[in-house]
Amino acid sequence: MVDIHLSDDEQAERLKAWWKENGTSVIIGAVVGIGVIVGVNFWRDYKTSQGETASALYEMMLGNYRQQNMAVAETTGGQIMGNFSSTPYAGKAALLLAKISFDKNDLTSAKSQLRWAVHNSIEPATVHAARLRLARILLSEKQYVQVDELISVDDLGGFESEYLEIRGDLHMARGEAEQAREAYLAAAQELPEGSSYGDILNMKADNAVMDMAQ
Repeated sequence: MVDIHLSDDEQAERLKAWWKENGTSVIIGAVVGIGVIVGVNFWRDYKTSQGETASALYEMMLGNYRQQNMAVAETTGGQIMGNFSSTPYAGKAALLLAKISFDKNDLTSAKSQLRWAVHNSIEPATVHAARLRLARILLSEKQYVQVDELISVDDLGGFESEYLEIRGDLHMARGEAEQAREAYLAAAQELPEGSSYGDILNMKADNAVMDMAQ
């Protein structure tokens, strides 16, 4: 701060001395500050642009899927996954590609796309959906160890019932009927109130009891 009791010449001399000592750092700080602001604005605009483009491509992919233009849908999905992996639409595209592959009985591709979604999607719900679908395919292939690893997660993200049901299916596949029954009943308890799917889970639990009796 400049002392108000100094003469104009003394104040000028002190300002010159201060600027000589601190001027460079002031300029650098200003440049860095401006650079940060510009960089943040650029990154925000870039992310917005990426998201909007990926959204449009995903809508195009969905439209072609609904119209049974599978080749176009697959090409678009691959483009989203390859060029827009930092957006939520990449994981969604992987899920849809996995369904297309599954419907063609190409389980190798379906598993690959689901694994991609598990490891790369930025949306937790998409990760859980991919994990559960992959677990079901692996269960059908009797890859029990891999299924167990997939569904052994701490944060179930609102998919508690789905994970417990697959846990029950895994127990049944291993001949562990009592554990399966407990998992099915627990899955039914996790359903939203009034869900009709509880009937299916209770039926699975009853079947497990019948299996125990045999």
